[in-house]
Amino acid sequence: MDWLLWILLGLALLLALSARKQAKALQSTVDQLRRDAVVNGGASEELRKEFDVLRKLSALMAGGKDVAPEMIKENRLYRNVAMAQVQSDHEAGKSPYVVDVRTEQEWNSGHIPGAQHIPVDELEARLNEVARDGRTIFVTCAGGGRSTGASEYLANRGFLNVFNVEGGMNGWRGEVDRGS
Repeated sequence: MDWLLWILLGLALLLALSARKQAKALQSTVDQLRRDAVVNGGASEELRKEFDVLRKLSALMAGGKDVAPEMIKENRLYRNVAMAQVQSDHEAGKSPYVVDVRTEQEWNSGHIPGAQHIPVDELEARLNEVARDGRTIFVTCAGGGRSTGASEYLANRGFLNVFNVEGGMNGWRGEVDRGS
């Protein structure tokens, strides 16, 4: 039983060290942005946006949410995921919540069964249609470009657990639905 306690203590120590490393990286980024603002004679709109994302990342970490190191390094509120992960979840019957931001024509040519279709140029007007029930949101397009912008847009509007699907539908190897 003592060995189990030691293992648990070791795991707790590793988690604490990881969180500390993430916090140091975040502080380093904030410090660099402050130095840049002083050198540039004040904070530009771009720097204000950078600080806003850093504040939101800090709030997530303080709230006990999982913040990946790449989110801090790249100063973004969403994560990237390979299409293989979405497909794996789908095949395991987990019914991932997928928002497909492609055009109507692309959507009709084939989409992930059960996906929600909101073209990227309609996302702002149809934001209330995106589920806010705490599920992970996988955002996909054809190749990953439009979904990156859509993921950023959703994450900056308070949606948590947003994942940009890298490679988009070009990486989907499962069954597809056609039409509406």
